[in-house]
Amino acid sequence: MYKAFFFIACFSILNICHAQNREVIKLANQFIDTLEVHSFMRSKIDFDQLRTETNAKVKNMNKTDSLLPTFKEIIFGLSDLHSSVGYVKDTTDNLALIKMIASTTYEKEGMSPLNFQHRFIEDKYAYINVPGVLLEHRRYIDTLQKQLRELDGKQPKAWIIDLTENDGGAFVPMVTPFHSLIDTTQTFSYFDGTLDKDGKEVLINKFQIPQNGLYIDNSIEAKYCKFDTVQAQPLKNNQIPIIVLVSNITASSGEITASHFLGQKNVTLIGAKTNGLTSNNELYYVDKGYSVNLMTALLHDRKGKSYHVGEGVSPDIIVDLEYPENIRTFKDRYRFTLEKKSVFINKALEFLRAKGI
Repeated sequence: MYKAFFFIACFSILNICHAQNREVIKLANQFIDTLEVHSFMRSKIDFDQLRTETNAKVKNMNKTDSLLPTFKEIIFGLSDLHSSVGYVKDTTDNLALIKMIASTTYEKEGMSPLNFQHRFIEDKYAYINVPGVLLEHRRYIDTLQKQLRELDGKQPKAWIIDLTENDGGAFVPMVTPFHSLIDTTQTFSYFDGTLDKDGKEVLINKFQIPQNGLYIDNSIEAKYCKFDTVQAQPLKNNQIPIIVLVSNITASSGEITASHFLGQKNVTLIGAKTNGLTSNNELYYVDKGYSVNLMTALLHDRKGKSYHVGEGVSPDIIVDLEYPENIRTFKDRYRFTLEKKSVFINKALEFLRAKGI
């Protein structure tokens, strides 16, 4: 009787473990399926081999919450430099994930508030710092619009838009407040790897500039982050020189924002070549709390240039900022760049003075 009970118990445990492993394998394949359909690098990856290798790695795994290291390894193998995987326990679908992001604040996350700065320099130049933005998108837009209105009311002779510490996030809140400074109705777009019958790049997601300044975004992210409908404020001083400051820290949406201005006659980019995350990302919820922020397309700027993976935006005027040997990580470079911010600003002032502005 005891032996029979022991056998049944062991058999039940094995069945449970087997069922749990099936869940792990199913989730791993779902993750890979997402990459195969949406990744920009999809044509360069042997997904059948990837599935075989991944299934072998997880064959003894019984918990889906143990898959994060495996998923990170897969993402690293894409070599697109810009994709990442996230795990947020108890999120059940894409909407739940978006709602969580939309309701989170920097204070709740224990993060420092954004470094908003604006001031008049030498009583004639309007300076505004544009930090990266992950959370509180509507507050970000409203803050920048308020600062721009205040600076515009002082009749500046030039704009200095500082992206040197902008390490990315969401690009729409970054570009919308500067509506009146853009001289065209369409700026950047993206190339997702599709070629037409003549072998030419098919461009997608062309960013349109509404003439009335009313920005409407129908995405779920925009709805819950409260920037689905934004009326950009008019700026009177929109024909004057515009200096856009960039650095090696300027990344992702910060680079997209730089390209939003790039090529305009009254715009000059000053600084260092940017970080090289000149690509579009899309957030996809997979299952069991896992999501992937996937690189799906490369930037095509308003000058007609399509960027390669890892290629940064080159400024018109270089700021030669050498990093000390002990500066190795992105965090170290970020801190060092903040300490040297005056170097970028002084280069802009030097340029403007030389032009007699």
